[in-house]
Amino acid sequence: MKKVATLLTAFTLALGVSVCSAVQPDVTGGPGLICRDGVCELTPAVAGSGEQTRMAANANPYNNAVPDVEAKWEKDMQPGPRDVFVANTSEYQVGIVYFVNAPIRNFKVLALELKEMSPAGKPIFNIKELYTKDVLRPERPLLVKTALFGSIPNNGFSYTDGYGKTRYYAVSESGMDGSVVFSEF
Repeated sequence: MKKVATLLTAFTLALGVSVCSAVQPDVTGGPGLICRDGVCELTPAVAGSGEQTRMAANANPYNNAVPDVEAKWEKDMQPGPRDVFVANTSEYQVGIVYFVNAPIRNFKVLALELKEMSPAGKPIFNIKELYTKDVLRPERPLLVKTALFGSIPNNGFSYTDGYGKTRYYAVSESGMDGSVVFSEF
């Protein structure tokens, strides 16, 4: 009887370990688009960059629309002409360089404060416009000096897309690879 109980316990533990260690596979949402836990990441080649490093932007987790804007940490960029906006001067300041492949209109740097979550689980932010650039052009990226505090995004941007719709994105750091990530809201 003792052997049966021991074997049953060992079997149960082995089954529990195999279930707990199971990893969910990545789901591909299209060429170069990898989705995990409702967030889809683009590789630079898909976003229009020729670099092979993994970077960039998250697509909208609500409808997987690809943003027209890319971003990298200032420390990962080559020196060159760019506009600069200082949103925060704390000791935790980081530089985020926003760049585009085609001009976009009405680019705004935003301060975000989480107000509440919608019943669908979508964040609702209080928004404060900090800086506006009438046209963000490929030849003149924008460096924003800011600070990222905590796990809830406190920075963002908006722009008017080619259809005249204003698109809003929260900006944060990826917990997977440390890249700049966007989440549309």
